Amino acid sequence: MREYVQLPLALSYRKAFGREDFMVAPCNWEAVSWVDKWPSWPAPAVLIYGESGSGKTHLAQIFSEYKIEARDLTDEFMPFFQKKIVVENLEELGSEEALFHLFNFVRDLGGSLLLTAREVPVFRLPDLRSRMMTVPKAAIAMPDERFVFDVLQRAFADRHILVDASVISYAVRHMARSFREIQDVIRTADELSLAEGRRITIPVMRETLEQVRSKIHAGC
Repeated sequence: MREYVQLPLALSYRKAFGREDFMVAPCNWEAVSWVDKWPSWPAPAVLIYGESGSGKTHLAQIFSEYKIEARDLTDEFMPFFQKKIVVENLEELGSEEALFHLFNFVRDLGGSLLLTAREVPVFRLPDLRSRMMTVPKAAIAMPDERFVFDVLQRAFADRHILVDASVISYAVRHMARSFREIQDVIRTADELSLAEGRRITIPVMRETLEQVRSKIHAGC
């Protein structure tokens, strides 16, 4: 009997950011529900916060008509009015005054502002602190084992890489419940498989996890 093996190919990979591509789970249900509730928000803005890699950018992409990084928000910045504006990564905000003016601009024209951050930000500007007290806030919590399994399975399938369910289960049992670690495991396993011309088996996954832990301990 002829044996067929999967050969790793360096194919380009593009993330899909549609609503149907977002995996809803208990850890992110509240954040997703706020995006789905629009335009029936009780305030001009909503804040979604969670670990890097938790899906905030995906939700922002689903929601936005206009998106800007917080670090690019300056005192001179004022967009053409859009109903749905996103400001991402508030931890990198350079000008609290600019965010305050944008908040007022969006509110006065009847628009909505979706904000994202790793944690609920603390602002020094009193007027901005006051505005943010009225903003609904939704956390994306740490993922459970079922969610980690599903994300790994879909990520490998999207990359056209055949990985046995037992290998994914092994990874889930031996990795941290962290969105960053999920992304690191996917990327490292993909790179190892491609570089060495091997399928992603349990030995490859074991080596993947060792490399990921080494990078984390080294502060990479």
